[in-house]
Amino acid sequence: MIHIEKFMNTKGIYLEDDDLRVVVLPEIGGKIASLYHKKKEFELLFQNKFKSYEKAALNSAFEKFDASGFDDAFPTIDPCRVVYGNKEILYPDHGEVWSSSFDYKIENNRVFLSFNSTILPYKYMKTLYLEEGVLTIDYNIKNTGNLPIPCIWAMHCLINCEEEMKINFPKGTKEIINVHKSVNLGDLNSIHPYPKTTTPKGEIYNLNKVGRKNLNNTEKYYAYSILKEGICSVYYPNKDITYKINFNKDALPYLGFWVTEGGFRGDYNCALEPTNGFYDTIPIAKENNKLFYLKKEEDLNFKITIELF
Repeated sequence: MIHIEKFMNTKGIYLEDDDLRVVVLPEIGGKIASLYHKKKEFELLFQNKFKSYEKAALNSAFEKFDASGFDDAFPTIDPCRVVYGNKEILYPDHGEVWSSSFDYKIENNRVFLSFNSTILPYKYMKTLYLEEGVLTIDYNIKNTGNLPIPCIWAMHCLINCEEEMKINFPKGTKEIINVHKSVNLGDLNSIHPYPKTTTPKGEIYNLNKVGRKNLNNTEKYYAYSILKEGICSVYYPNKDITYKINFNKDALPYLGFWVTEGGFRGDYNCALEPTNGFYDTIPIAKENNKLFYLKKEEDLNFKITIELF
């Protein structure tokens, strides 16, 4: 069942079945604002802390807006300047998608969203549908120009935290690489065994768990290996519920993890982030020889499914 009604102060498209209620905001970047398990009364996504949603302008700072729910980060995560043809273009903070307004149509119990970029020649489309408690999102990003577009796509899905939750990277993950200077993981690009490592102070640090909300800390790291499977998950023991992501590991061969334990705006959330670039900006990914180029008249197609059970 799909219907439209207000979600806070903006238009919400509601997809519902017996188990899940999903709310999509076409005017706020196609954001998934809520992913709610009805029977267990569990909201997965970190919620907007403000009284309303404010439409961001292009090149806005992501942190000044709601920084909640599931946004698509494209064509970058961190802001950077990129030469495209004979022009230098600013790729905005967390990309262009989150601040864009999508056209939409509802057909055959599916939601079709699309918009055309204002900074680069591409068309961005995604289709969402619920089947038997599984949310599927099909992506199609089309280069409509004459030159390759250097780009990073990342799943920026901020979920609620609790201290006992367990983070599960794909099977076979043995090491992670730190990409965020940290008291727990040390300098940038330091490599650590997964799921446990030792801090610079010699203390044991569990990479697959989340600390207290009042730690005033943030972390970001990536799996430091070729992914053997496109599956990652989080288990919440207090609600006995699992959040599981299935993704195409060939299209999205890297996996990042972000957590703020009160260190960013006082928020308490984390995100497993399948992505096609390593890591976070076009220049860094290019330097690492792990940058994706969307070629002329080429489509980037991939699928993500989300389960709560």
